[in-house]
Amino acid sequence: MAGRGHSDGDGTRPVLIGGHQVAARRIPRSSRADELRARGVSSPDVYELSAAEGAGGFREAISALREGNRYASSVYVYDEADYGQMRLYATDDGKAGFALKGDEIVSVFVHGDSKHRGAAPALMAAAVEQGGRRLDCYDTVLPKLYAEAGFVPVARIPWNDDYAPDDWDKATYARFNGGSPDVVLMGYDPAAVDGLYDPIAGERVGDYDAAEPLMQAFLEGKL
Repeated sequence: MAGRGHSDGDGTRPVLIGGHQVAARRIPRSSRADELRARGVSSPDVYELSAAEGAGGFREAISALREGNRYASSVYVYDEADYGQMRLYATDDGKAGFALKGDEIVSVFVHGDSKHRGAAPALMAAAVEQGGRRLDCYDTVLPKLYAEAGFVPVARIPWNDDYAPDDWDKATYARFNGGSPDVVLMGYDPAAVDGLYDPIAGERVGDYDAAEPLMQAFLEGKL
């Protein structure tokens, strides 16, 4: 392993994330990442972290996004043990990354002080290259970003106060359906890359149990 801040010839290097130095290996760049770079979009190399070493640091890095963030309630943070069961990825500065829970993309983050600000599109491209095919989010600002990465609405679940995050403030999110946005489940369609988000697309269902068969059908090309 090379010293901190340097990469070995095989792409391995330590990444400092959430105060933890973690063994990591650079993943291959996708053609999409190169396209984004050609457009002037930040498109850094991405490293897969050792999950055994990196779960704690990854959790701390994404938890830090909640500090001083008025939209912190929309940032879901998994337990460290859960992150330990996922595939974890980060940029070389440890201040941007994402996780994969099977084929589901979760915990995409970019810190405001990262040297790779604006890298979210490239992170999404890397997530797809690594097998990410689905995600879900509140119908606020994120669906537009995900639509540009090729994700389309498959199902949407109406807001339910019973399942709202404990610190959710409807006044903060008032411009999104009066503070009660849908949860949108989105699936990857390579033909939709660089597409626009359709805020009325996706079949309305009552809960995740009803949405899951729709997502499976979409991913199998049956929807």
